[in-house]
Amino acid sequence: MNLNEYPTAIAKLQAEVFDLDQLIDQTCTTTKQIEAEIDSAIAQGAVAEPIAFDAALRNDAQRKAKRQQLLDEHPNYWEQQEILSQYRSKREQAFIQLCLKRNEFSVLKLEKRESIARLELQANS
Repeated sequence: MNLNEYPTAIAKLQAEVFDLDQLIDQTCTTTKQIEAEIDSAIAQGAVAEPIAFDAALRNDAQRKAKRQQLLDEHPNYWEQQEILSQYRSKREQAFIQLCLKRNEFSVLKLEKRESIARLELQANS
């Protein structure tokens, strides 16, 4: 890759990381909405049996266990978690590539500066 091609390659990778960040935020929002719906259902007792007033759910630990059970049973929750994991993995890979391109660009610039300095030194000698 030529020195003048690096800024474009870096910008593309930055855009990719940004796009993945947006997808991660959207997926997090979806999972939080699912969690909020379940929390609301537990608080209002709107699930199959009135959970908040269920004699079996006497303490916070039991309510948390019921919450986890409902999350496990939700049709989209774990799918969204898997999608989130995939987006995060892709984002990390893109970020690694971005860092690599930035470092390659820096090294190439330093090598060019060194060759210019050597030419100047030879011209002044």
